[in-house]
Amino acid sequence: MRALCFTVDLDRDVNIQIEGGRAAGSIDRGSGTGPRFSSSLRGLSILVDLLDEIGMKATFFAEASTLRNVDAETLSGHEVGIHGMDHEDLTLIKGMDSKRRIIEDASAVIKDTVGTKPESFRAPYMRIDEETVGLLPEVGIKTDSSRYAAVSGSMMPKRIGSGLWEVPVPEGKDEHGKKITAYLWPMHESKREPEDYLRLASVMDEGAFVLSTHTWHMVESRERGMMSADEIGKNTDNLRKVLEETIDMGMRPLTMADVRKRMEANPR
Repeated sequence: MRALCFTVDLDRDVNIQIEGGRAAGSIDRGSGTGPRFSSSLRGLSILVDLLDEIGMKATFFAEASTLRNVDAETLSGHEVGIHGMDHEDLTLIKGMDSKRRIIEDASAVIKDTVGTKPESFRAPYMRIDEETVGLLPEVGIKTDSSRYAAVSGSMMPKRIGSGLWEVPVPEGKDEHGKKITAYLWPMHESKREPEDYLRLASVMDEGAFVLSTHTWHMVESRERGMMSADEIGKNTDNLRKVLEETIDMGMRPLTMADVRKRMEANPR
């Protein structure tokens, strides 16, 4: 198996942690830090159109509160996994019951919205503890992508915890020896070029190469604010280049669920 897993965090605009609260807010653009969703919805539309053009399916890790603002038909054919209820840092939540309630509530929203029970999970902020890892299979989660792993020739998913499949986000060094992960946010912030991610992808000979982004990052920069039409166009073209040229390397686009099923059918 040599797969490309394109994963998208469908969450509130430019999320930030709010001191003393569980739920995340959005960076203040002049109207406070309450959660905003407009950039996420615009970005989702751009991403779905781009994926339709390329002819590939993605895994959307949905924050349940954001999903409530989405037209469910937009996500038809794509996998929808869990990304918390309100982008909570689960490592700060005390007690198994509290964590279970968040994940179960988010799962119920996703099932009610898109019609299928989620089986994949990504922790908000990419922060996960062993308590949560142990809990996930109990609530029906079969695949997790909440960790980074050093990129290598073999990026085969592995079993962790109680039978959970871990499909990590690759990380490595660029040509200058600087750390790079397969999260695309530096490209959206004009700090990296598509070629940086293509070099990272070229290291893998087998397994699942996980590329990750946020819906809102297609139209809004954390540092610069809302993007102009030209900036959005360049941003979209850069993402298209990364996806199409990674596929041209011989990687087959698969969702997290597809990868898990292949691993279960051909365990190593």
